[in-house]
Amino acid sequence: MMHFNFIRPLLLVLLISFFIPRLSAQEPAEIIPPTDACYECHIDMDLDQDEVNQLFTHYLNDIHFQRGLLCSDCHGGDPEAFDEEDDAMWENDTYLGEISPNGEIAMCGKCHSDPAFMRKYSVSVSTDQESQYWTSKHGQSLKEGNLKVATCTDCHGVHGILAVDNPNSSVYDSNVPKTCSMCHSSESYMKGILETTSQYDDYVKSVHGKALLEREEISAPACNDCHGNHGAAPPEVSSINEICGSCHAQNRDLFQKSHLASVFKKEGLPQCESCHGNHYIVKPSDDFLNWESASGAVCLKCHEDGGKAKLLADQLFHVIDSLKINLDSAKVLIEKAEIKGMEISDLYFELEDAHNALIHSRTSVHSFDSTFVRSTAQPGFVASNNAKIGAKKALEEFEFRRFGLFVASFIITLLVILLYLKVKVFEKMKEKEKKNEKI
Repeated sequence: MMHFNFIRPLLLVLLISFFIPRLSAQEPAEIIPPTDACYECHIDMDLDQDEVNQLFTHYLNDIHFQRGLLCSDCHGGDPEAFDEEDDAMWENDTYLGEISPNGEIAMCGKCHSDPAFMRKYSVSVSTDQESQYWTSKHGQSLKEGNLKVATCTDCHGVHGILAVDNPNSSVYDSNVPKTCSMCHSSESYMKGILETTSQYDDYVKSVHGKALLEREEISAPACNDCHGNHGAAPPEVSSINEICGSCHAQNRDLFQKSHLASVFKKEGLPQCESCHGNHYIVKPSDDFLNWESASGAVCLKCHEDGGKAKLLADQLFHVIDSLKINLDSAKVLIEKAEIKGMEISDLYFELEDAHNALIHSRTSVHSFDSTFVRSTAQPGFVASNNAKIGAKKALEEFEFRRFGLFVASFIITLLVILLYLKVKVFEKMKEKEKKNEKI
C-alpha cells in the first residue's frame, strides 16, 4: 500500500510533464481572413511591400477588423467583385480611395457619431469626437483651408489602429506626447503656424514628463490632459487655473481667494502658468520663496525691486523653513534613540503629523497670507516638538539605565572581590588549623 501511494503522485508528475510542453507549444489560433475581393488582392500586394507600406497585414491587428469591420465599411466599393478590379473600386460610385482630410473626419464620424451604432460595442463609448474636433484648433484651421493639421489618422494611425488602452497604441497615455511631437516638434512643418516647437523637449524635462515617461505614472498629465483630446486647443488665460485645478484643486481654490487673483485678472495674467510655467514645469521647491537662493525667488519674475513682495516671501519662507528644520531635528533625535534600542515607535506618528503639516503649509502658500500659513504650520511645530521631547526623554532614560547598569555592575564587582578576599582568608585559616593539628 505504501508502495502504491508513492507511485501514484510520480505517475501524475510524469503525465503533467508530458502534456504541458505540448500544450504550450501549440500555436495561437490564426485569425480567419475575410473572404472578399479586398483581402484577396491586397494580401498578395503586401508580399511585394516593405513592412511600413503593407496595408492588410497591419489591418489584421486593427481594432476595427477585430470588431468585424472590413475595408468596404470605410472605403466603400464592392467587396464581392472578385474578378474585376474596376468593379470593386474605380467604377464603383461608393468607393473612396485617397480620402481628403475633410472626408476623413466625415468617414470616421459616420460610425463614431452614431450612438446607436457605437452602443453595439460599448455602452459608455463617447460619440461626440467629430463635433469636438470642429471646435479644436485643428478643426478650425482645417475649415480655413489649412491642410497641415492633425486629423483622425494622424493621431490614431490608419490601417493598424489599436485600442486606446493598448500600450502600443499611439494614443496610449504614455505615447501621447511623442504622437503630438511628430508635428509639433518639426520646425519645417510648423513654420508659419507656431512660433516655437520646443513643447515636447520642455515637457520631457518637466515634473509631469518625468513622472509619465520615466516613472511610468499613467496618472501624470500628458498633452491631452491640458489641451483636450478631439477638441484640442490652447487653454485661454482665464481658464488655465481650472485646467491645473482639475488636479491641484486646493492650490486653485486658495489662489482664487487670495488678493493676487484680482490683480492677475486685471493684468490679464494666467494664474498658475505665471509662476510655474507651462510645458517646462519644474518640481516646486521651498526656494521658490527664497530671495537669497541661487535661482532666486519665483516672485522676482515680476517684483525685481522686492518691496512688499520680498517681505511676504521672506515671511512665508521663514515659516516653511523653520518647520522643516524642526522636523529634521526631531528625526535626528528619534534616530539616535532608536539606535540605542529605545522603544520610540509612537513618536513616528508625531513625525508623520508634522510632515503632513509641512505639506499642507507648502500648499497654503498659494493663499499668499502669512497668518494663514503660520496657522497651517502650527500643528506641525506642536507635533515635531512633541517628537523631540519624547526622543529626549528616551535618551535620558537610556542614560539613566546606563548609569544604573554601571552602578549595579560596580556593586556586583565589589561584592565579588569581597567574596574572593573572604574566601582567601578562610582558606588561610584552614591551612593554619591543619598545621596546628600536625604539631
